[in-house]
Amino acid sequence: MAAMEAKLEAESAAYQAIQKDLTKAVESRQRLDSQLQENELVQKEFSLLAEGANIYKLIGPVLVKQDRSEATSNVDKRLEFIRAEM
Repeated sequence: MAAMEAKLEAESAAYQAIQKDLTKAVESRQRLDSQLQENELVQKEFSLLAEGANIYKLIGPVLVKQDRSEATSNVDKRLEFIRAEM
């Protein structure tokens, strides 16, 4: 009887560990989905901008002017990275 209880406890602990891993995976996936949507929205907004429009990047409390090609490249790289992580 004691051996059965020990086995049951071990299986229960393994199940809880699997549940914990699943929860982490789901949270990670949700975070990546959110980042993907945000970056796709930024990419879409870039395509709607006029050619000479200014683009600013928030760095701490300051907005810093950024080159359009650099900003577009950064968003494209982020999207590529996020998709690879997914």
